[in-house]
Amino acid sequence: MKKILLRIILVLQIVSCSSQQKEKDENDFYYVINVFGAELYQEPSMNSKILKIIKVGEKIIPKEILKTGQSKKIGEGFYLGGNFIRIQTGSYSGYLFSSDLTKIKPQIKDVYDGIFVANIIGKEKNKRIEKRIEKFDNKEYEIEDEITEYENGEYIYSMFDGCFDHIYNLKKMSTNEVYHLMTSIYYLINQTKNENEMEIPQFQEKKENELFFTTEGTTEELKIIIHKDGTFTISSYDCT
Repeated sequence: MKKILLRIILVLQIVSCSSQQKEKDENDFYYVINVFGAELYQEPSMNSKILKIIKVGEKIIPKEILKTGQSKKIGEGFYLGGNFIRIQTGSYSGYLFSSDLTKIKPQIKDVYDGIFVANIIGKEKNKRIEKRIEKFDNKEYEIEDEITEYENGEYIYSMFDGCFDHIYNLKKMSTNEVYHLMTSIYYLINQTKNENEMEIPQFQEKKENELFFTTEGTTEELKIIIHKDGTFTISSYDCT
C-alpha cells in the first residue's frame, strides 16, 4: 500500500513540475504583434541598420533584454516605450524593439491574400444582450447593447438611428499592446495592380488621457482612452 501511495505522489509531482515548466516556458516567449512586422536591428539602436523584418505572429525567444531608454515614434507627441531584445536563431541574429512584441499568444488571421493581423483580445467566453434607455431631443429610446466577453476584455456593439457604436474595453494589456490591437481591428486594404497594401489609422493628437486617430472610410472618432486603473477603451462609430 505504501509503495502505491509513493508512486501516486511521485507521478503527481512529475505532472505538477511538467505543468509549471510548460507555463514558465510559455511566459518566456514573445510574439510579434505589429501588423507590418518587427524590424530586426543590427545593434540595439533605432538608428542601426535594419537586417530584416520579422513577420507578425512569429514566436520570439529572447536571449537578452537591454534597457536603453529609447522609444518608437508613432506620431507627434505619441511614442511607444520599450527595451531592445537580443535574439539569435540558426539563420539570423540581432535586436528587436519590444514595443512590437507581446507575451500574449495572438490569434493570427489572414485578412486578405497573405496580409495578416494579430488579435490579442483572447478567446470568446460569453455573449449577451443588455437594454438601456437613452434620451435624445427630450425623447426616450431603448437601445440594445450586444456584449461579447473575451479573455482580455469585451466588445460592445450598439445601433441607433443608422449609426453604429463600437467599444472595446480592455484589461491585462499595455499601451503598446492596445495600440497594435487597434491597428489589427481598424485597417484598410488598398488593392493595386502590383500588390495589396495595408493602411492603418494615423495618430492625430493627444488630449489628456485620450489618443485620437484618423482613418479612411466611414469610421469616425476613433480613439484610445487610457484609464487611471490601468484599463483601456478603444471606441469609434460609423453611420450609413
